[in-house]
Amino acid sequence: MNSSTTTTLDLIKSVLSNGPSGLGTRSANIASIINRPDEESDTELRHRPPYRDDFALGEELNERIIEWAQKTGIYDGHLDYLRKCNFGRYVMLTFPFSNDKERLFMACQANVALFGLDDYFVDDERAGVKLELVGRNLSLAMSAIDEPFLTPKYNQDTNKGLEEHPILGALKEYIANSVRFGTPQQVARLRHEDMTLFIGMLHETSWRMTKMIASAWEYLGCRQMNSLTTCIAMIDIVEAYELPHNIYSMREVRSVVKIAGLITVLVNDLVSSKKEEEAGLDQYGIREAIQHEEGCSFEDAHKKGIRLHNELFRMFEDESAKLMMFATPELRRFLIGIEGYIAGNYLWHMTSERYGNS
Repeated sequence: MNSSTTTTLDLIKSVLSNGPSGLGTRSANIASIINRPDEESDTELRHRPPYRDDFALGEELNERIIEWAQKTGIYDGHLDYLRKCNFGRYVMLTFPFSNDKERLFMACQANVALFGLDDYFVDDERAGVKLELVGRNLSLAMSAIDEPFLTPKYNQDTNKGLEEHPILGALKEYIANSVRFGTPQQVARLRHEDMTLFIGMLHETSWRMTKMIASAWEYLGCRQMNSLTTCIAMIDIVEAYELPHNIYSMREVRSVVKIAGLITVLVNDLVSSKKEEEAGLDQYGIREAIQHEEGCSFEDAHKKGIRLHNELFRMFEDESAKLMMFATPELRRFLIGIEGYIAGNYLWHMTSERYGNS
């Protein structure tokens, strides 16, 4: 056993022996850290079992989001596809410590609006995506989540213009619901993470327009922005407490959040090849970046992508364990919420028909 592993185990034992006790104060999967392999696999994505798998709750949320989609017009003509994506199950899996159906529904709205934005404004040529319009559409999306303040006439024109597109209307409704449940600081955090997501999408669009294959470091930096951090950031809103802004924005906490975002989106990278090929995209993910940079086969690049995911998973565990030693109750709860998100995200990606899985 190397010194790094020993140090991590010492930290974990300290948390278990000296940390506070009771519901929500320690990781339910601590044994998986203690028993993890000395070296990460390059053939299997390391993951944890979901913290909750309530089929009935997932179905209830999914049917409710379909009704909402019918009302807003999002995925019009493709509701059967939306139902198969099963975003209700996704939210049930990724926010396992909340039983508040209204807050869970808000998370469903966020996921459908943001995944829909990706489909209709960024990725899917079958949905009419034009690369030269991505910047304009994402700028309009920024107005949808952070309303402009203009004169009465132009405020009215703005609202009318935004409501004409179902994606923009869905974004407005999701952020309005977050205002209902979150504090101003929490809502500001969501807006920041959403806008960061949009910048990452613009970055990737520039590669597609120029047929550029970026180096792995550039790809990963962009992908960390264009990730599921947007949904991780709402964990405390969905669970009905607040992680204060001064803690969320600490470098040590920020690193854990961003690593978690990259972990979740690398799972997406490694299972979404079929979907993106069908959407008419120039296939480009972490494997293609590694293959181009290192001159290896696609199979070897796939293995390196898996190993990268697993190394990031180990980093998340180590950094989270360090924070647990001195964390406030709210931060402990948030860190465990991230564990639950990562676990649920893996299972959904492996089973959702959005990626040709079932």
